[in-house]
Amino acid sequence: MAKIAFIKLFYGMTITGAQLAGELLAHGHKPKVIYFKRQEVVKAKEANSEEYQFGDVPMQSYMVSKTGSELIETSIWKKTKPQELKHLATMIREFEADAIGITTLSLGMTLAAEVTEYLREQFDLPIVWGGTGPTIEPDRSIEHADLVCVGEGEEVLIEICEKLDRNESLEDIPGTWFRHQDGSVQKNPKRPVSDLDKIAVPNWDAEHYAFINGPRFERTFMPDQESIDKSYQIMTQRGCPFSCSFCVESFYQNEFGKKDSLRRMSPQKAIAELRVAKEKFGYKTVTFMDDVFTVNPRWLREFLPIYKAEIGLPFFCYTYPTTHTPEVLAMLEDAGCHAITMGVQSGSDRILTEIYTRPTKVGRVVEAAQEISASGIPAATFDVIPQTEFDTEADLQETLEVMLQIPKEIDNTFYNKMAYFPNYPIQDKFKDDNLLSTSEKLSEDVYLYYFKLYDLTRTDMPVEKIREMAADPKYRADHNLLNPYLNDADYLKPNYGNLVDLGIMRREEQQQKKTNIS
Repeated sequence: MAKIAFIKLFYGMTITGAQLAGELLAHGHKPKVIYFKRQEVVKAKEANSEEYQFGDVPMQSYMVSKTGSELIETSIWKKTKPQELKHLATMIREFEADAIGITTLSLGMTLAAEVTEYLREQFDLPIVWGGTGPTIEPDRSIEHADLVCVGEGEEVLIEICEKLDRNESLEDIPGTWFRHQDGSVQKNPKRPVSDLDKIAVPNWDAEHYAFINGPRFERTFMPDQESIDKSYQIMTQRGCPFSCSFCVESFYQNEFGKKDSLRRMSPQKAIAELRVAKEKFGYKTVTFMDDVFTVNPRWLREFLPIYKAEIGLPFFCYTYPTTHTPEVLAMLEDAGCHAITMGVQSGSDRILTEIYTRPTKVGRVVEAAQEISASGIPAATFDVIPQTEFDTEADLQETLEVMLQIPKEIDNTFYNKMAYFPNYPIQDKFKDDNLLSTSEKLSEDVYLYYFKLYDLTRTDMPVEKIREMAADPKYRADHNLLNPYLNDADYLKPNYGNLVDLGIMRREEQQQKKTNIS
């Protein structure tokens, strides 16, 4: 039996740790998932560099309301203190680990290196890096780690444990890079993607988790303990049928092949996991984290009736403008869908096609939003990424026109600035002189003017009145004149499980109104 201590950089009820814990336990090994540090949601003007450490990739968005605008930074956390590292070493010693794993997103790569350097001084154990960040930058990762998992980790992890049990070298494991003692790097063959029906059910038992952040050190920890979102998160599929340039799935498709990348577990496997979540842990709502839950109507036709009969919990899911129909939405609503988010990203055909590699006709975007509005699903939002290095004002104007046509009851989430992760296909756009030459390098004031107009489309203000204000040059000259017409809004808008809670509340209000009328 091998014992693996996983350091999950940054707290969050993410599936990764639970999936790996479940896989180890299913094969007779023992995990300890240590949540280390916690990301913050900080107003950029309050992000003092003396207090905070910034992530490798900025992740910023704007929120606007009657009080004005706020730039929000999420790739940020409180600087690591020596005591936190000491707690980490204490936990690993108490667990008597045979190997140490570090899993991180791209934003945490520098922190992963810092943690690794400290652990090298404390332990003579193999240190394995994995996760999205190391998969995207294995060459950078192998400078610090002994072994880097490139791609999915379940089968790699079990092979590591088997070799540890036999006291064998970890050098020849497919799906990894190995660093020899002389510093040379062995790049092993890629490993085929996993069959989702053969991997284990995630394990969320508190005994397999710990939490370290600031002065806090909890040796046993329930992963949802600190989250305001109390929904159960599940992924029934991996991969995506689309290849948006800004998304990690496009990188995976380029690196590992698109043919087998989109996979889904059987409905029965998904139901078995959800039954554990409901009966053992008492979850009241479900969040389907699939990139596009509505991608396979045939699967949904089999899964949703079973879900309704055996699970019956309110749920959230993602959709894409071209993957749902009124029939699919009706199935979702009947099975308990209380919340849904659709990716829109831009209302500009140019941005969607040339920059995002997302050739969705904006007319279909509007039609898809109208279908959601008519479906009866009580809480719905749409995502946009309206700020890139390639924008023209015409692009922002086109997005405004689309948002004017999206039903007002569908809220927007936030106004993201594009995050340029290393090795994503969107990085190639910077090599295109034609694209770069069209950029108008718009000012922050221009963006804020349009973001506030976008927010007006979510108010009760009539569409023609918004068009009239958009044509008035005084608002273009001073976007703060738009503030009084905006909604009062917290910069943390409901999403995922919290959006389900909003949907439940709205459904209850609807039923109460019907009762009062009758």
